[in-house]
Amino acid sequence: MLPKYAYPSLRFIWLILAGMAVALAACTSEPEGLSAPQQPPGVLSSPTATATSPPSTHPPPPDRNGHTPAHCHPRSHGHRSHPTATLTPAPTATPNPTPQPTGERGLSRGHVPQRLLAVMFDNHPQAYPQAGLNRAVLVFEALAEYGITRYMGVFAPGAAPDAAVIGPVRSARTYFVQWAMGLGAVFVHAGGSPEGLSLAESAPEIANMDALHRAAQDYFYRNTSREAPHNLYTTGELLQTFVADTGAEANESDLAEQGFLFKHDAPADQRPANQRLDYFYTFQGGVTESLTWEYDPQTNGYLRLRRDSPHIDEENGEQVWFKNLVVMEVEEVPIPGDPEKRLDLHVVGEGRARVFLDGMQREVRWRKPTAAAPLRWYDAQNHEIELNAGPVWVAAIQTFDNLSVGE
Repeated sequence: MLPKYAYPSLRFIWLILAGMAVALAACTSEPEGLSAPQQPPGVLSSPTATATSPPSTHPPPPDRNGHTPAHCHPRSHGHRSHPTATLTPAPTATPNPTPQPTGERGLSRGHVPQRLLAVMFDNHPQAYPQAGLNRAVLVFEALAEYGITRYMGVFAPGAAPDAAVIGPVRSARTYFVQWAMGLGAVFVHAGGSPEGLSLAESAPEIANMDALHRAAQDYFYRNTSREAPHNLYTTGELLQTFVADTGAEANESDLAEQGFLFKHDAPADQRPANQRLDYFYTFQGGVTESLTWEYDPQTNGYLRLRRDSPHIDEENGEQVWFKNLVVMEVEEVPIPGDPEKRLDLHVVGEGRARVFLDGMQREVRWRKPTAAAPLRWYDAQNHEIELNAGPVWVAAIQTFDNLSVGE
């Protein structure tokens, strides 16, 4: 038996052991509000394909329309969270993300990453102003009927910013389909002339996207603030969704020859102070549409006026601006017996053209040997013309008598 003086010591030892047990339990329990194991906010406890990187002080990449989602703006967490061993750490040096489209719109040969989207634009007075022209890398302008012109805007996903709004979308004509065939594009329209529809539905070079067909209706919408048929719209994102949903992506080999040859802009001290070109369209002897482009030496591009007023893009509220202009002389022939007085434009073959860039003009030849061949321009020595890096506007007119160039 232990002496009495030993009992206090035993009690003291038991108290020490009990305290150590409590402390050990506290170290192994979960802090309130945290799960095990601790991971960066926004990361799933078991990382999957949908797991995100740790939060960063940099904003997330913009969406397809160039906007940062409101719910994705970075928040301050007071410290940097560290990724677990199963996640790739966020870069600490200068990041090198996937290149995003920049403000420069251009269709450079050998650098077209995805299939082009060729959209028919309405140009009826009730369709003005159109939305999305300032996002196009290429626009074709030509008569439709009754002296009213129509546009085909070409968009280049991955090579230029997407358009948040595109339209109004209108119907097809044969010569626009032929231009689209040379681009190997998705041809976007709402119905069309009998000849245009027949070609759009049968040409293997294009993917036909007709808003009046049930299969494509979900990729368009009506703007209720406008009257039909001048209120049909789409978006760059919807068009790309259609391509993905229908398997209409292009092969790399099909993209290799798309686009233009580009050069460097003329130095600022070699640009003229101004240049102006005017052209017009006629119907039954009367002028129905007059257009003007004014050269801006600061941007080395051209600003568009429609009927002597700035031509505004509804999507961004800015005046339509293009880096290069091409005016082509194209034969127009009325379609015999057509009740709508539609025209056939002979855009396959070759003819005269004038190229405007750097505030200067050059006389060249346009060539498109077959409907499936791309449209290109050549000088007198048979060399393909180099354009300035940027968007191209192509106007097909009846005769150069309808074109004037001045300062």
